[in-house]
Amino acid sequence: MALRVALLGGSFNPPHVGHLMAAYWTLATQDVDKVWLMPAFRHPFGKELVPFEHRMAMCELAARDLAKVEVSRIEAEVGGEGRTVETLEFLRRTHPEIEPSLVVGSDVIPERDKWYRFSRVQELAKLIVIHRAGYDVPEAPGPVLAEVSSTEVRRRMAAGEDVSLWVPRAVEAYARAHGLYAG
Repeated sequence: MALRVALLGGSFNPPHVGHLMAAYWTLATQDVDKVWLMPAFRHPFGKELVPFEHRMAMCELAARDLAKVEVSRIEAEVGGEGRTVETLEFLRRTHPEIEPSLVVGSDVIPERDKWYRFSRVQELAKLIVIHRAGYDVPEAPGPVLAEVSSTEVRRRMAAGEDVSLWVPRAVEAYARAHGLYAG
């Protein structure tokens, strides 16, 4: 029997409560056995990221209390350009026992033409679309889970502002201890 894994990829720069809410919503409402938080090794659109190992550590801290949520290093194993299709094809070759689905925000749907081989992505994994504020698409009829963005978290941390309602306490402590988003 296949292991149904929902892949929740992203920069996780840093991971925040919106990511955790998306993971839990996926487990609670979709036909999946696990959710893998999958930090991007390289961002396909060239976003500047803190080092991969820091983002992995913060994801592990964020997910540590969530049953059935794991953190995957698969994007580092794949190499390449950081394209989702490469990750899914690698997963198919190396883990044939996994039946993947891909969790994306509704903001991805209008921009799918920017993705490399998006039609192939859809062949390799079922899409689970989570509604994000400002991106109303028929594929995501559910509620908006959270209006939190990593960009805003980074801005607040750089300004020395409180982010305690935006990121798990352990993630905030790690980021501050390592000076990841200091101004």
